[in-house]
Amino acid sequence: MKPIIAALLCLASLSTQANGSFNERCEKLAAEATIRVLFEDKPVTRDDSHNVDELTRLAGSGITRFHSVLGLTHAIPSASMEFTTRFLNDGEGGTCAVPSVTVKLGFSSLDVNLAREITNTCRRQIVEEHEQEHVAIWRNHLRIGARLLTTQLTNTDARPDYFRSPDDANQILRERIEQHVSTALKELQDGIMTAHQQIDSPGSYRQVENRMRACP
Repeated sequence: MKPIIAALLCLASLSTQANGSFNERCEKLAAEATIRVLFEDKPVTRDDSHNVDELTRLAGSGITRFHSVLGLTHAIPSASMEFTTRFLNDGEGGTCAVPSVTVKLGFSSLDVNLAREITNTCRRQIVEEHEQEHVAIWRNHLRIGARLLTTQLTNTDARPDYFRSPDDANQILRERIEQHVSTALKELQDGIMTAHQQIDSPGSYRQVENRMRACP
């Protein structure tokens, strides 16, 4: 996946004049933390103008391209992050802070290609079904991944923490969350790769070929 892009970095200071001790007010700051991870789907782009040789060359040019002989699904996933720090000062230089984070998962591109040589309706439908399995893997994994990442970040990063200064809070929280997000996205990508390999296995291809042979 593409690196996380910090699209918004800012500090939001809260009043230190509220009643209660600094620790008590720091704990209440937890209500200011927000963690949102969104999956933004993208329509499939179709291009059935390539022949088998052209699709074969395209399929060999990148690890994110999953293909059969007659079809190719190419997806480029994307991820972006907006980050804001909410903080309190204790009046003596100390800072309590929580993050507000929005992560968006989606696609820069999501393309399906069927070779133009496939003119038989039955055979074309079989190849189409196979490529749509790849599309479903991308969408389902990113959709579920967004939900899991929301839970992970909420559990690990939504509690108030103490820092020497607002600048330290902003830097440390941002780096911490980016690391957690990057690790989660790597695990998500590994799961996606495994799922694609399963439906591109020799046994799976044999089933597709047998179905195509049975076409009139």
